[in-house]
Amino acid sequence: MACLALLVGGTLSLVWAYTYGSSANPGLLDRTGPAVTWGLPTAKLVFNLASAGTIGALVLAIFALPHSGTPYQRALRLAGCSAAVWAVAAAVHTSASFLLLANRALTEGFGDEFLTYLTRIDAGRAGALSTLIAAAVTLMCFRLKSRRTLAVTAVAAFAGLLPLVMKSHAAGGIDHADSTTALFVHAATAAVWLGGLLALVVLRPVLPAGQLGVTVRRYSTLALISFIALAVSGFLGALTRISTVESLLSPYGVIVLAKAGVFVILGLIGALHRRWSVGRIEKNPDRGGRHFTGLAVVELAVMGAASGMAAALARTEPPPAAGSGKTSAGDFAAGLPEPGLWEYLSRWAPDPLWILACGFAVVAYLAGVRRLRAGGRSWPLHRTVAWLAGMAVLFVVTNGGVHIYQGYLFNAHVLTQMMLTAVVPLLLVPAAPLTLAKMAITARTDGSTGVREFLDRSVEPVLGALRRDPILTIFILAASLLVIYYTPLLEWAAVGQIGYSTMTLLALLTGSLATAALTTAPDQGTSSSRSRLIVLAGMAGVYAFGGLKLLEQAPAMEMPWFTLVGQPWGFSPAAAAELGGPIMWSIAAVALAITAAMIIVRRGQSLQNQDPGPADSTARESAAVHEELATPSA
Repeated sequence: MACLALLVGGTLSLVWAYTYGSSANPGLLDRTGPAVTWGLPTAKLVFNLASAGTIGALVLAIFALPHSGTPYQRALRLAGCSAAVWAVAAAVHTSASFLLLANRALTEGFGDEFLTYLTRIDAGRAGALSTLIAAAVTLMCFRLKSRRTLAVTAVAAFAGLLPLVMKSHAAGGIDHADSTTALFVHAATAAVWLGGLLALVVLRPVLPAGQLGVTVRRYSTLALISFIALAVSGFLGALTRISTVESLLSPYGVIVLAKAGVFVILGLIGALHRRWSVGRIEKNPDRGGRHFTGLAVVELAVMGAASGMAAALARTEPPPAAGSGKTSAGDFAAGLPEPGLWEYLSRWAPDPLWILACGFAVVAYLAGVRRLRAGGRSWPLHRTVAWLAGMAVLFVVTNGGVHIYQGYLFNAHVLTQMMLTAVVPLLLVPAAPLTLAKMAITARTDGSTGVREFLDRSVEPVLGALRRDPILTIFILAASLLVIYYTPLLEWAAVGQIGYSTMTLLALLTGSLATAALTTAPDQGTSSSRSRLIVLAGMAGVYAFGGLKLLEQAPAMEMPWFTLVGQPWGFSPAAAAELGGPIMWSIAAVALAITAAMIIVRRGQSLQNQDPGPADSTARESAAVHEELATPSA
């Protein structure tokens, strides 16, 4: 019933949107025939639904189900079967795309040109890669034996969405980077929402009565996060293609409006689930479960309608306003004023991925503080202020003028990397988010993996190893700088949002791990303060050498920064690529000095706690609690 509702809703909306958008009308010279004309969007619809079924089932298995038992095994089988359909749909979509490009009917066959299309043409390679990833995920789903393998499979499934996203018509013009990210976030979160609900309906008959309500509540949290991410990414993505009233009233714009209306309906149904279904399930699992299933089937039909319109939009010509104003990257850069502090702070380039990351991080942290206070426990105000300040700086770096200029100036790229590696962690780490998570989040006892279990199994072991042997941070920092500046990631970060986000995440994680490992209060299980200061000196050496190499090699790096060809700012001092070295040195010097001061202060606090004097047991317990709160975490 659930799959039928999806297919019916998707097919009806696809027929309407594809016909309304005039994509179904063949051109005068079109020889492909109706099989290709309608087969292409139909394959895209099946692709969307099957990939969602795979991703949703995997995410539900990871975060909402105990990692054993019938529900878990059925979720993996559902993911595997969906992935098999996904692989077939990707292959059909790739074949139909070739026939459309070659203007060839299905009866004419493919020929040797198809192999050339798959190996030399970007669209063909994207389709082939998507098919191979889906096929690999299929095999992995039926051979899963551990939590780690399950996590790798889920990551691979998300990666399977990337090839076609990168080749969509959203990836054009100056706004290519941001629109591509918005589209990927949109597709990924939609897959979690739709696929998770489908998996819940399929699994309901085998979920024990006591587990159904817990699983639905956990999925409801995922659905709420997906709803917010869909709203932000959809709005920002639509802005890149619809900028005038005329474009909004075009066939493309009308379909987008219809899709937005469906999204509002889905939001209302989701709110009804949270306020009505979950409570009924917890009071009466059998009857509440049936009511949940009925409402979920209706929701899946509406979700299918949204998926059908999304498949039609992929083949609908965007309004002229979205493409007629395209300019070259050089013209866009020439229109920017010479970089300065005001330009870095006043200009904005919204990045949906990092807007959502910063927003969710702030909400999660404040929710943890609120939960502690509701339970009668306190949390230092200065740590909350540090977290908010760190997120504010991260937001400005990833969405402000620094983000714009880093694609055109090498020294702005270095500034971005150093802010993420050296400055932001000095604000985030003292906020002790891991300590807050341990105090605010209750550990699960049913064998499933929640946030706390993920932190205990993934983050804590890494931090523990670094705290015991902090010299590893020197090698991590050196490896990070090597990857960022001397691999293709340097170019990808300048010309594409996927590369930029990868660089951003790498720099932020490197800095956070190093800062957390070095500034934790020393105890018997960690290194001494003296050894940490020695490690800090080693990190200073890495920055000194890295800055020197950038100073020497920056002008010769064959990268797409316009300073290399004298455009658009010529040889202005503010645009000189050689500034990358001094920028690295100056920021590193200040950050390392602050880190050294934190190490010395932590050592003093540790000595005081080890020798409390004549204090009674209550005072010593209070000091221990203070030390727990004072321990910084990444």
